[in-house]
Amino acid sequence: MAIHFTGLSNQSTINKSERSQKDDSTGSATGKQSTVQGGTLAEDTVRLSGTAQTLQNQQSKINNLPDVDMAKVEQIKKAIAAGEYKIDTQKLANNMASMDSLF
Repeated sequence: MAIHFTGLSNQSTINKSERSQKDDSTGSATGKQSTVQGGTLAEDTVRLSGTAQTLQNQQSKINNLPDVDMAKVEQIKKAIAAGEYKIDTQKLANNMASMDSLF
């Protein structure tokens, strides 16, 4: 099965057996590929770079974090109930103004 990309110039069509022969002679850079009887590819593999692996690990850690810090919510609730929660109006105004500049 040939893969055709539209809009790319100087692309020649290579069938599976030609690709298999070419990979066998040059050594495939994309991973381990073995051919079975009939010239079809039996296995494709992908190797992630160290940076990609680090990003994938960090993404999984982020996905496992809760959406809301419930400990902080409880702390603020208690401070409001006790009348000890202070609002810095200058900081609040600056944050609101910076949000307006985003739109």
